[in-house]
Amino acid sequence: MSLPTDPIPPAWGALISRQLPLVARLSTQDQDRLYHRMQLFFREVPIEGCGGLRLTEEIRLTIGAQACLLLLRMPYPRYTRVRRVLVYPSSFVPKPQALPASGEIVSPDEPLEGQAWQSGTVILGWDAVKRATRVATDGENVVLHEFAHMLDVEDGSLDGIPVLDSGSAYRAWAALLSLKFAEHTARVAKGEATILDPYGAEDRAEFFAVATEAYFETPVALRKDQPDLYALLLDFYKIDPATLVQPTRGHGAV
Repeated sequence: MSLPTDPIPPAWGALISRQLPLVARLSTQDQDRLYHRMQLFFREVPIEGCGGLRLTEEIRLTIGAQACLLLLRMPYPRYTRVRRVLVYPSSFVPKPQALPASGEIVSPDEPLEGQAWQSGTVILGWDAVKRATRVATDGENVVLHEFAHMLDVEDGSLDGIPVLDSGSAYRAWAALLSLKFAEHTARVAKGEATILDPYGAEDRAEFFAVATEAYFETPVALRKDQPDLYALLLDFYKIDPATLVQPTRGHGAV
């Protein structure tokens, strides 16, 4: 599918670069590609304010830019299962859900900052989205996390294995992901500090989502700690965030 050729609204560049420093360090060509992907994303996926939130251009652009950053170098279409994005002012209490195996109705224990449904709805708390833009190097980003889930589920299964470029890539992906998931789970169980969010020990789907957060937010640390996992994600996302990290002034390059 061809990307739109509509003119980019003049205000987009300044607002997005201010909110998302990583985007500001992309090449001009990649920034233009991102903005055109966002135009297509906005045409296909409605974003709705909920719980009294008034949807603003800042909200739309902040969410759309991060969602499309994951797709920057990928063949289109992607997010084939995303139907809508709901944005609440802050953390929200999701509706009770039925467990797939037993049919038992389970109520959530506590409010959530984000959620992705296999049926195609992504739910975000705007406070958490804003917090991730203010602290963009802590490895926690709710938009990247939930949209990683939506890439994962494109094949109909939320299992940490997204749709890959070729059939031959699946075996290598599954083997390395399983190995890294097992290592992460063992380290979390021992109470060890980890580059990846401990929540990634929940299951393989969460491991892929938190690995995506770390890949874009703490890429240099992830590449140093787990180069094979970094290489796997680089082959998938086709953008190398570690090369876009700004050197630390006065302490040498990172």
